Amino acid sequence: MTIELENHQVYPLFPSMLFSTKIKDKKVIEDLAKNVMDMTKDESAGTKMGSVGWFSHDQIYQRDEFKDIADLFLEQASSIMDFMSVVRDEIYLTTMWANVGYRPEYCHQNHIHPNSFLSGVLHVSVPPNASGTSFADPRPAARILEPNYERLGEMNAGVFLPECKEGDLFIFPSYLPHGVNSSAQSYGKGKNRITISFNVMFKGTINTRTCKLTLK
Repeated sequence: MTIELENHQVYPLFPSMLFSTKIKDKKVIEDLAKNVMDMTKDESAGTKMGSVGWFSHDQIYQRDEFKDIADLFLEQASSIMDFMSVVRDEIYLTTMWANVGYRPEYCHQNHIHPNSFLSGVLHVSVPPNASGTSFADPRPAARILEPNYERLGEMNAGVFLPECKEGDLFIFPSYLPHGVNSSAQSYGKGKNRITISFNVMFKGTINTRTCKLTLK
């Protein structure tokens, strides 16, 4: 006996969404790279990681040269919250900082960003041999059984490494583990890996029966 079926559907339950877009204007990216590298010469603007890298303080959205890109981050985050149907009064950047990798040993272990709702990273400069930003499955139970797959991709892999090029912007839930792997090959003379990261939070009232919150 043949049993016929209809209405095949796939429901993406409980997704951890990774939103991406790209800044097309190369002049914007070039100016950002210059502004970040200029900051590295100011001892009060950040912290050096030996000869491997450097990171700025986390309030660079207050600097005039980063105002336009900070506004863009907020615009994109607001659109994402609309897509997610998040009820809020307004949103704001809690932190924003620059990272510079001088050498291929530069890396950042998987981590999350507590006390924020959305996080993001803009790839300003990506040398040919530099690693992009990788994202890990936040559900440990999903890896209890891991079959052999014919092809690994974003639908079945435990770690997803999207292709990262200059101008690529990724925004994601702050609970999503992410990091940067070191490279075994040189970046090339005068090449640096530069990113700008940020966190976004919202203001408003959460009306749940168990715990009503007013976020200001």
